[in-house]
Amino acid sequence: MRKTGIHQSYFIKTLAISMTVSSLITGCSGVPEKDIILKDARDAYAEAKANPHTTNVEAMYDASQALEKAEKAEDAEKMTHLAYLAQKQAHIAVAVAERKTADTQRQGLVKDKDSVLIAARERQIVAKSREVEMATLQARRTRGQLLAEQAKTQQLQSTTQQLQKQLAELKGRQTERGLVLTLGDVLFETGKADLLSSATRKIESVATFLRQNPNRNVLVEGHTDNRGSEDYNLGLSQRRADSVRFALIRSRIPSNRILARGFGENSSIASNSTERGRQQNRRVEITILNEGEILR
Repeated sequence: MRKTGIHQSYFIKTLAISMTVSSLITGCSGVPEKDIILKDARDAYAEAKANPHTTNVEAMYDASQALEKAEKAEDAEKMTHLAYLAQKQAHIAVAVAERKTADTQRQGLVKDKDSVLIAARERQIVAKSREVEMATLQARRTRGQLLAEQAKTQQLQSTTQQLQKQLAELKGRQTERGLVLTLGDVLFETGKADLLSSATRKIESVATFLRQNPNRNVLVEGHTDNRGSEDYNLGLSQRRADSVRFALIRSRIPSNRILARGFGENSSIASNSTERGRQQNRRVEITILNEGEILR
């Protein structure tokens, strides 16, 4: 076990020294680090290929495949992993070839019946075998990490695409705080705060999105035109906002994720001098806040 650790330490130190030299070269020459890493992989593969005993070693095929993928990789992180894997496989191929050479030499020693040399060579073979096993294990771990990272990236991309699709279906406008959806006064009876049945589909779309995105809160704000007293308009806008809030709660959205408030006639978006302008001002705005933003 002690000798295995010594060989493993030597292998790791050697690779670390190689990577350190590459980094120093990068810093001095101004060549991007990713190009140095890829060059190291190419050099390792070329060195292994130049060894006549690596021709039929499986690790050479793996090194070739990893290097080819690394050269085609568009993502820098993926390229780094693949280049590192190619370099490791090239080293393994050389180690395997050396082990086979050692086996051949051992057979020759058997014929010579030189027991002392055989014993010494046997120890070298065992040590080399353990070194190859450790290198192979490390390569498998690296490959597993790469596959896990690729799966994580694909999952993130899928989640992002799904979120963008959901936001597009809600047909709102994006603001600094989040996505704003506007419910016009046609969803309420004149002067009343009860939602009409025609509002159900819109409310349920918002509720579905909120259920699928539990880290997003929602702000419901009621507004009116300037007809009627200011106190009346303020109360009506608050009741309408509350009506939307209660509808979302009935659709299984926790109450602590929803804040409703009324502004009356104080936040007009159009002139109250025309019927069209007043209609635009009579509205309830639902703001789906950005992920993690606190209600305030």
